[in-house]
Amino acid sequence: MSRTYRALGPAAVALTVAALAAAPAASAEPRDTFLDELSTLNVSIPSANQADTVAAGYQVCDELRGGVSVLDEMTNAENNFQLQPGQGTLFVSAATTNLCPDFAAG
Repeated sequence: MSRTYRALGPAAVALTVAALAAAPAASAEPRDTFLDELSTLNVSIPSANQADTVAAGYQVCDELRGGVSVLDEMTNAENNFQLQPGQGTLFVSAATTNLCPDFAAG
């Protein structure tokens, strides 16, 4: 085995372990991961409960699937849900990552 492979082996293992540790649990519900991400980012819709927040996330997905551009949807989210400036980007990202990953992938 060459020196390059011996040196890269432990690094590759460490990266794989780190990636697996950081990956969300497969059993986590999209709703829960969406709410967790918003909480981590300190993004919330004023006066909205969790069900309303999740419904707003699915609304974002529906609008994107309907042809609204991502940039327009970021602005729409800030205006429609009374988010702080800049939080529309975070909200749309959390929605596409957790609630409509088919959109995020495509």
